Amino acid sequence: MSRPNELLVDGYISRAFNPRSAEEYFSHLLKTNNWPELISSSPSGSGVVFFIRGASRPLRLPPSMVRNGVPVWLLDYTIEHIGTVVPQTLWAPHNRNDFKQHVEDAELQLPIFFIHGNGSLGLSLDDAANGRCRTLRDANAHSQLGGKTTLHIRISWPGYQDFKRQVQIRDETAAHNPITVARFAQHVGRSVDAFLGTISKENSSDPRWEIGRSGVNRANIRVIGAVHVSAGSWMPILQLNSYVI
Repeated sequence: MSRPNELLVDGYISRAFNPRSAEEYFSHLLKTNNWPELISSSPSGSGVVFFIRGASRPLRLPPSMVRNGVPVWLLDYTIEHIGTVVPQTLWAPHNRNDFKQHVEDAELQLPIFFIHGNGSLGLSLDDAANGRCRTLRDANAHSQLGGKTTLHIRISWPGYQDFKRQVQIRDETAAHNPITVARFAQHVGRSVDAFLGTISKENSSDPRWEIGRSGVNRANIRVIGAVHVSAGSWMPILQLNSYVI
């Protein structure tokens, strides 16, 4: 299997938002339809990390890191086989002009994955929501969230109405710096908690994914990372520690 195909079959983003949406997302993120020819991969922990390294044509967005003087743009990881990735609909503005402004022409940021210092991926929802994030790699580094003051964290859990929560992404210092990776992870965790609280008394139109009754509950939700889907909007990548059949 080629690297682009592997990315669109086994990557977290394609599993969370479906391969077609993932393909469109990478085109909007990288501002080129030729991104498949740029993809590289290498082993990472128990899986594979997908990235672009030293692109022959300049990419508009800043790299994730620089290794030996070569810029690297980290795009995705292969899923860890611990449970089902929660399928969501990738959010986008409905109005054509808004879509062009906030997606096609916007400088979307690279996805953020919550990677620990030991290479393991993801946080339990309880750890994320309660700020137990200090073991994350670059926990105290500033998050690259798009330069705004606030953003919406959006969740499209199957069987329920779409949810959004606005969060502050500048700290309270005089410089109003971007919040840290650890703080962003906590915002994502608290947003998932807020969603669960909102729908706790609602019935789901998809019994397989009904919170509580189907065996899906707060205790078995993991927060893997988040994707910048539109200027001012991010969506979490969520995975269960069990399988939904």
